[in-house]
Amino acid sequence: MNSFFWRIFLSVWGILGVTVALTVAVATWLPQPHATIQDGLISAQAAELIARDLRRELERDPTQSIAELAKGYELDQAPIQTVYIVTPDGLDVLGRSLPDAVAELASSPGDPQQAARNISRRLHVQDDGLAGYRVIVFQGFFPLFPALAKPGGRVLLASFAVITSAAMAMLLARFIARPVRRLRIAGRKVAAGDLSVRVVPSVGGRSDDIAKLAHDFDLMTERIDALLQSRHRMLRDVSHELRSPLARLQALLSIQRQSADTAETRRIDRMEVELERLDRLIGEILDYSRMEAADGVGRHATDLVDLLQTIIDDAALEAEVADKGIALRAPSSCVVAVESNLVQRAVENVVRNALKHTAKGTAVDVSLKLDAKNVRIIIDDRGPGVPDALLARIFEPFYRVEGAQATRSSGGGIGLAIAERSMRLHGGSASASNREGGGLRVELQLPR
Repeated sequence: MNSFFWRIFLSVWGILGVTVALTVAVATWLPQPHATIQDGLISAQAAELIARDLRRELERDPTQSIAELAKGYELDQAPIQTVYIVTPDGLDVLGRSLPDAVAELASSPGDPQQAARNISRRLHVQDDGLAGYRVIVFQGFFPLFPALAKPGGRVLLASFAVITSAAMAMLLARFIARPVRRLRIAGRKVAAGDLSVRVVPSVGGRSDDIAKLAHDFDLMTERIDALLQSRHRMLRDVSHELRSPLARLQALLSIQRQSADTAETRRIDRMEVELERLDRLIGEILDYSRMEAADGVGRHATDLVDLLQTIIDDAALEAEVADKGIALRAPSSCVVAVESNLVQRAVENVVRNALKHTAKGTAVDVSLKLDAKNVRIIIDDRGPGVPDALLARIFEPFYRVEGAQATRSSGGGIGLAIAERSMRLHGGSASASNREGGGLRVELQLPR
């Protein structure tokens, strides 16, 4: 359960508790009536009032039937009280069966008041001026009075009220918090790159504001998914379209080289370098598009230490030319099931990016560390670093940091994006942080 659920639960339960407490307090402060159902005065007054009305009607029209007049009264007020109008023969004018105490009083000779007191304190009777008829009120009780009157009854009822209110508050809190929790989980999945998640099917047949929020969330997710798919298609299509003219340009340069003098040859060499760089960029864009469309990778056992050593050996030649160094710290062996080409590509991109930005006369440190669940490949450079607010964005395709660190990515802005996507395809992650003393740390994490 989450804090949102408990806030709703405790709020509703608190409101119910305060309402009950205020109701009891107000009822306690109110002046007590002189007549209550427990002392019998209400039932006695009811018998007297009905008898008086019947006498008044009979005095006005003696030919009226008491049975007909009785139909104009609400005689059945159970469980508080029940009113019976009994004939001289001891029968109820409405044909109802009489309780034993009422039947005994209806058939008793002599003073009915005395008979009622002898039979039960719950009986009240009037017969003056009713031509042998009797109005008998059988006193009942308030619905909770018997339970309250029993030993421990109040504690039992209080416990029942607490449990019932807690159950109602929990159901209401669950009704509100459950779809919100599902929305939060779906939001995390979307943030992790899963744009296929949908919330509307999980909220059932609800039609309230939460259901509308879920519907809007799904519309937003579908729109984002469509925009990303459109971007990926555009990158892929543009890259494919650029490949053909690029190949023709390379062919034309090769032809031109055959008749070029020394100065022209130097210019052609420079153009070929730029064309090769552009060709690599196009290839990386196509690779990234394919990786974005992939759901998983094929895995095989790979010794990451050997893989890292190969990358370091290749990068050391470039580092030496630029008066920079590179070093590896790792255990003797670390075999993990990964797609080795993707992992090698990811590490190479980060290492070359680090070599590009580390200061002259310094070294890039590459280390491999193990814990219970993950393998961490850490690449540290001694360059200018990246503003903390932009650390997460350097893994976005073609994102460049403005200002002094405006070239803080490799591969024309796609290299770190490829590294991050490669890690996610393996169920891992890529993150960046600034080192104390200067420089950037990039950590690639793979599950063991």
